[in-house]
Amino acid sequence: MELYTWQKECLKAWEENGRRGIAHVITGAGKTVLALEAVRRFRAQYPGARIRVIVPTIPLALQWQSALLRTAINEEERPGFFGAGHKDMWDRPTMIYIINSARDSLAGHMEHSFSLNQPVLLILDECHHYQSRENRKIFDFRIPVFYPSSQYACLGLSATPFGTVHDEVLLNHIGREIYHYDFADAEADGIISSFTVLETAASFLPEERARYQTLTQELIILYAKLLKQYPFLKGLQTHVFQMELSRLALAAVSPMDPAVLFKLKSIERKQVSNLAVTRIKCAAAIIRQLPDDSRIILFCERIAQAEDMHALLRRQMGNIAVIYHSKMTREARERCLQAFRTNTARVLISCKALDEGIDVPDASTGIILSSTSVSRQRIQRLGRILRRAPGKTSASLYYIYLPESSDDMVYLPGLDDVPCVSLRYDPMQDDFSNELYEYAALEIMKSSKASLSPAQSQELRRCLLEGLARPDYLMPQAALKTQTGRTVHETNYWRAMQRVSCLFQEEGTPSPSNDSPDFSES
Repeated sequence: MELYTWQKECLKAWEENGRRGIAHVITGAGKTVLALEAVRRFRAQYPGARIRVIVPTIPLALQWQSALLRTAINEEERPGFFGAGHKDMWDRPTMIYIINSARDSLAGHMEHSFSLNQPVLLILDECHHYQSRENRKIFDFRIPVFYPSSQYACLGLSATPFGTVHDEVLLNHIGREIYHYDFADAEADGIISSFTVLETAASFLPEERARYQTLTQELIILYAKLLKQYPFLKGLQTHVFQMELSRLALAAVSPMDPAVLFKLKSIERKQVSNLAVTRIKCAAAIIRQLPDDSRIILFCERIAQAEDMHALLRRQMGNIAVIYHSKMTREARERCLQAFRTNTARVLISCKALDEGIDVPDASTGIILSSTSVSRQRIQRLGRILRRAPGKTSASLYYIYLPESSDDMVYLPGLDDVPCVSLRYDPMQDDFSNELYEYAALEIMKSSKASLSPAQSQELRRCLLEGLARPDYLMPQAALKTQTGRTVHETNYWRAMQRVSCLFQEEGTPSPSNDSPDFSES
């Protein structure tokens, strides 16, 4: 396999650390290829090595099976399965374990290999999943004193390995973080698509706003009672406060304990926000603004919300979308993915089932209807749309938030160098506003008034309106000039985006005569 520079550096760091450690690498950069090369090198030194791959989900297991089959040099290296109804002979040279089955089995299997003096490479994909009390049972094995330490290797893979109070589980059993490779690194190296985040502020519908405000007032009263009974909660950081609140609620004897009431009321208020109808309306409006050939993934927080979204798109735009969630049968989920991959459907609606382990590289647009506060999930969702694919030049992520709620206004605070657009959606008018863009569009209309006919001016205005809720004008000028349209109107649209781009990049507004031909009458 031909490796990227970062993969070579990571493997070197892993080997220098005694073949132990965690690779902290963003989704889509090539973690699986990294692991396959680690397998190849380990087998080259130990031909009889046992390879054990642990994954959190069935889709990831299937992807690993496909990857390992591509690199297998003989039938003996064909991977076996342990989980999801399959229990192949666990002493096969290569085994893929799904975590739910690995909890009670892996440790014993590892100890058996150690007792036979078999070299073992343990690969833990999405290793941040293995910190919980149940999942950490996979580490309950003992290495005999006579077993050579060089014959046991361990590699953890994750886009976000740390971030909980149980991080020491990973550090103690897998090793320290040996390599960090983030969005900026991968974009600079051309491994992932360039991307833009569009933070889209929406508003509650009147009845939802009233309900949210009522719950907020009730929480204020409950908070005072909470601090009166548990004064140590005052001044705690948000994540520490939430942890302590959960602990107190679980330990409470009475259902009327302030910790229990505050926790339940907080969940109720969060649900009012997450399931607000305006989020669905906004997402549908975004899809109507995008080109007909856009490949879109919609991320929802609840199955009911996903189903409502699917029904709305079907009413408004026909059979353009398929839905994917954990309550569907495996066969139904696979049919939906196949429809999306073959472009029978151009919108894939999902809940958390799609956050990890699904490879859909030609998806170029993501829409987050309501986002969890867990940055790990946010990173995974962004990673779903950043994989390179033929004909894919860039990607965009729409993050819908409600300023009147407790939603974060910024999707990922660490993405300081990523182009970002601030949109506002009005659910009553069902349209968008973007103050900076609208100012630029007005300047362009003024400067073009004398050189364009009334029909051309109308066409220019139409093109500028189409670009208001898209990130196209943030593309580099060189990239914009290569964009071509299938129709006269599409060609006009890209000419308009070139003009907007010049203003945003402080290059001045090009005149029709020196930048591009006059707008055609569409």
